[in-house]
Amino acid sequence: MDDQGWRRLRGLTRLIHDGVRQGADFVEKHHRHAAEKPFRVLESIPPIAAPTKVVHGIHDGVLSLSYGGIRAINQAIEKADDWLVDQLAPADDDPDSDNGPVSG
Repeated sequence: MDDQGWRRLRGLTRLIHDGVRQGADFVEKHHRHAAEKPFRVLESIPPIAAPTKVVHGIHDGVLSLSYGGIRAINQAIEKADDWLVDQLAPADDDPDSDNGPVSG
């Protein structure tokens, strides 16, 4: 693979990992939003308000942990991808350059 191919591969992996990160952010936001209204309604009913608030808090905590876990795993895989490409790419491939080789 030539230098341009390695740059394309790096760009593709960045695109994929950015997509996973942004996708997790988007879905978490909308998941939280979708659950908010039913919790609000149930929390307005005095006999079940207190336990519903507890469940709401647990729900939000699990939600944060779940999507945070997806982002953390994605970040770890992104670092592994970067390391692997660094190991496989020729030594003169500049990982931070998108404009071709640097000339002196």
